[in-house]
Amino acid sequence: MGAGASAQGGKLAEGTNDIEAFKKSLEEAWAYNDGEQQQDIVNMLKAAQKFVGEKRRELSVGKIDYPPANEKLEELWKLCDYNGNGFSSLAELDKMIVENFPEYDNKPAVMRAYQCIDRNNNGFISKREFRDFFGYLDYFTKLWDKFESIDDDNDRRISYEEMKRHSKEIFGRELSEESATILFHSLDRNNGGKILFYEWVAYQAALDRKDFTIDKLPFE
Repeated sequence: MGAGASAQGGKLAEGTNDIEAFKKSLEEAWAYNDGEQQQDIVNMLKAAQKFVGEKRRELSVGKIDYPPANEKLEELWKLCDYNGNGFSSLAELDKMIVENFPEYDNKPAVMRAYQCIDRNNNGFISKREFRDFFGYLDYFTKLWDKFESIDDDNDRRISYEEMKRHSKEIFGRELSEESATILFHSLDRNNGGKILFYEWVAYQAALDRKDFTIDKLPFE
């Protein structure tokens, strides 16, 4: 965290188990700093959340590779289908992610991964469908992370100005006004004036030649 990242010597309160004291320390640090340093606080808390998730995961199922080995899949499925009915709802899946995989805890990616594996569209997933979940989740999380890095004002939409400003990052080159306008309209599928995550996924999936049905995914 930067040198000016809190109200007390650039650090948050240390050596305390008191939740209220910690929250007060965060409040003081947040009020003391500007937007860039506030983002440092957010990044630190995300790193702490990820650390806790990794430690929990080590205690439960250990390192997960994709595709998961059968024994790992069984352990993961038990975390997900904790009521043992043989199916998992989105809420159960989300709980498993929040508690064990916080680095993947973003609802747009989780929702899309879930809907890709719910092949019979009944609102629940089976263990067989679950096998493919982490592959989709990793893919959509990477798309969401890129989308979020371009969305400078954090409104979950990409404006023309944001797209043009990040054009080298997205397309590998700076764009002229004419090229930027053409590309923006090609991504803005509903002509709403902003690129939604749904539209961003459609664009990237076409480039990556993914075989899931875009129109099945939620529109936002």
